[in-house]
Amino acid sequence: MRLVWLSINASYSHSSLALPLLHQAAQSQSSWTWQKLESSLGDNPGELALRLSELQADLLCCSLFLFNCEFVYSILQRFRVLHPHCVIIAGGPECLGPGAVKVLQNCSAIDLAISGEGEAILPKIMQIISQGDRPRGLPGMAWREAANGKIAARELQPPLQYQAWPNDSPPCMSEFFATDKPFVQMETTRGCPHGCSYCSSNRTQVRSKSLQQVEQELKLLSQKGVQEIRLLDRTFNLPEKRALQLLQMFRLQFPQLKFHLEIHPQYLGAELREELKLANPGQLHLEAGIQSLQDEVLQALGREASADKSLQGLEFLSRCKAFETHADLLAGLPKQSYNNIVDDVKRLIALGPAEIQLEILKVLPGTPLQTQAETLGLRHSPEPPYEILQTALLSPRELRLASALSRLIDLFYNQQKLQAPFRLACAENDGFIDAFMLFLTNQGFSAQWTGSLAKRYSLFAEFCQEGSAQLKDCLALHWLKAGLPQGETPYYKPEALSEMPPNCLLLEGRQETQNLKNTRLFLLRGLQHHYVFAFNRAIAMQQPCALWKCRNSPAN
Repeated sequence: MRLVWLSINASYSHSSLALPLLHQAAQSQSSWTWQKLESSLGDNPGELALRLSELQADLLCCSLFLFNCEFVYSILQRFRVLHPHCVIIAGGPECLGPGAVKVLQNCSAIDLAISGEGEAILPKIMQIISQGDRPRGLPGMAWREAANGKIAARELQPPLQYQAWPNDSPPCMSEFFATDKPFVQMETTRGCPHGCSYCSSNRTQVRSKSLQQVEQELKLLSQKGVQEIRLLDRTFNLPEKRALQLLQMFRLQFPQLKFHLEIHPQYLGAELREELKLANPGQLHLEAGIQSLQDEVLQALGREASADKSLQGLEFLSRCKAFETHADLLAGLPKQSYNNIVDDVKRLIALGPAEIQLEILKVLPGTPLQTQAETLGLRHSPEPPYEILQTALLSPRELRLASALSRLIDLFYNQQKLQAPFRLACAENDGFIDAFMLFLTNQGFSAQWTGSLAKRYSLFAEFCQEGSAQLKDCLALHWLKAGLPQGETPYYKPEALSEMPPNCLLLEGRQETQNLKNTRLFLLRGLQHHYVFAFNRAIAMQQPCALWKCRNSPAN
């Protein structure tokens, strides 16, 4: 018997963790051989259907996510025509709760849909198929009756849980665990105690691997040459004692590995903060789930959080220089207005996390929010990605504005070469974001807008023509630091120098750069400060290789 796994990823850098997990959990089904067909969005569905057919599967399995389901459906419909007798099973987030029935309704090629953790049911399904029968009637499953095609289901809520997971062999022991990607995924816990209504892990039983199991798995990953790990734990820093122990393990035993963690900034006790201060430079990357800075909004979501405490935690994380922290916000939440969204963005910009991610809320299958949406006044797309279209306080046009605001943040704040002048503009003028958004909109800006770094700088500089001397100096300084054309520097024209002026303080680079062959020096005369830049193509093609501040600047 042959099982074929169809893996459709968002991009080349991603791989399916579900496949090695299921492969390890089904080791008892020794009569089966496994194969996989892996691809990404954008490939030809007809070609993929043909390749699947040539593998002659008895059972075809796939995971459905909001980003890949329509593409997978198009493959499976073609495959069904070419291979009509193969049993096709779908799992993944799209199949949670009533989503399992909807998947069967949306794609007539699929025979079964599993709600929850597939390790709990796939071995049984494989056993039934190997005995010549057709799976039906199992808990946690929706199925299509062979006789009449009608859809039936049993116990889809709560989703299945695989209680043996913590003690199973780690997925990296499977032959299907991919180590040729930029990063791998790993779980140390499953489930979440929090009640966030938009989350599929809402108040689910928390199961954890022991510290010894985590250590052994990390050793195996390290031996396989893995360099970066993204932990899928819903809230890494709960409980805090366990997070402290894991961080110590990462720092002391696995300094060669990089870790991407999702944390709740509210839960950062004194010991955890001290450990984070000791982090190896560049080893950690943190995602801080803020979602909203309005307590009333958080309460409407069932999210147990305090906006002030979350801000305090994020402020601490943003000051830690050994790692980057990205802060996440959501738009389209119940009891949230557009002004709330803009205010949240301003407050985060003032704190200065490395990046701010603003996303439109999605009403995902199997979440409490899916059943509460109508009561809460939330209107959302019935098709993936299930984004909010209107709320009681947010009009459709305001949600489009929120999407444009998200794009503005991504292009101006999240671009490190623009972040300093952008933050300064926000600090100097409380109405900057709204006014800049209006200015950009009149220039054709939208949520789909793309523009080169030079174009963004030029628009920013044009808008700030009446800005302060400090802001103009900052913009010109960072224009040159970004390696953009010297002759187009906003507000000022850099002057070529034959020698270094006296009384200059080195800010970046090496002092001896000024004396190297082919080094060119330029003076930027700002209104408040003067700077000297050293350019040498042997060191950096476009960007300056050293920077000095003149002590005899006007403001000094």
